[in-house]
Amino acid sequence: MFPTFASLLSSLALLQCAQASPTGATPDKSINKRAVTPVLSAASQVATASYPYWNRDSCTSVRVQYREFWTCRDSAGQGGQFYSSTASWSDFNNGPLITNGQLYLYGDDNGEYFKNQPDECQAGSNSGNCMNGTRYAIWPDSPPLPVAGSNNAVKLYTWIIKSYLNNDLSPITKNPATSLYRSDYNPANQGVSKTLPPVTLVNENFWPAQSIPYGSYGWAISPDGKTAYLYGQLNNGTANLGAALARVPINSIEDKSQYSYYNNGGWSSTAPSLTSTSARIANAGTNGQGTFYYSSYFSSYMWLGADSINIGSGFYVATAPIPEGPWTSPILFYNGTNGNASLGAYSQQAHPGLTSSNGGGNDIYLTFSKNDKDAANSSHITTTHPLIHVIWN
Repeated sequence: MFPTFASLLSSLALLQCAQASPTGATPDKSINKRAVTPVLSAASQVATASYPYWNRDSCTSVRVQYREFWTCRDSAGQGGQFYSSTASWSDFNNGPLITNGQLYLYGDDNGEYFKNQPDECQAGSNSGNCMNGTRYAIWPDSPPLPVAGSNNAVKLYTWIIKSYLNNDLSPITKNPATSLYRSDYNPANQGVSKTLPPVTLVNENFWPAQSIPYGSYGWAISPDGKTAYLYGQLNNGTANLGAALARVPINSIEDKSQYSYYNNGGWSSTAPSLTSTSARIANAGTNGQGTFYYSSYFSSYMWLGADSINIGSGFYVATAPIPEGPWTSPILFYNGTNGNASLGAYSQQAHPGLTSSNGGGNDIYLTFSKNDKDAANSSHITTTHPLIHVIWN
């Protein structure tokens, strides 16, 4: 079998080398806004997010009406399937519906969710594996961004870097293009049972190669729901240089003419270059995987995630009064339990949609990917996702 993300995470460092005012407006700096530092009150593992049929990697999620919608990376099925991505639902009952210690992630088991394209080796099947041992890994790094429509329809947007990798996961093409996918939720069709929202490729090269992949590192929506703020990582060809920021009216995600970009302390219609350190938003993430969102409880934008691209289950938090900062220095607030495999834990994510307030209250749910060797077969690795409930003071 072609190596999975979990089996070669240590090479991901090489691959990584590879919402306050509407667009056009100037934030009111005269308003006295302060960064906050959340204080942990309690944290405990309450379940495992899983489904018996699938062994999944690196899952993200977002609220869609009365259910949570999940997208995951490399997924191995009991029928021998292996896909770069799968999608699923989970249910609520006064919070996440937990049964026998499990939050079940269920959905149609009918193939890859974000499908490879004709120029991405064996389009639509086999996880983008190419005949020469290389691979296009179409991995979602951040959750779909929801845009509400009429009659309870929802458009879900996902930016995915077109990662072209060697067998050891080192990048063949550094800083490739980023594709924009749209999942279309219609409650009459996807509001029941296992049916998943169908996916459309909006633009395979929405962000061209050698440009900042806004949205792939994460996003947040302004408190008034009118503006989407998109984070992408700067890169000098050798290492990530931190996060940059773009914004767009929430109903204009597909129209690049409506985007503006933060650079040199202000907003511009011209996107900065991939290496432009003047566009860096200090402390907006750590280069490690994580999640951005707005918290009305703290009146702040939040980032929760890993301290870097490494092996571990520690969660860090940073906050800012406005999306462009200033962001507080990320601090460690929770350590999970690593698995017993060599790649024991990684891919930290927060899940605001699982809370009763959709991220606006004094709690948050977290997951990470945990790798364990099977007791009867140490060469077989099982990936699970501990579900942690955090309560802030």
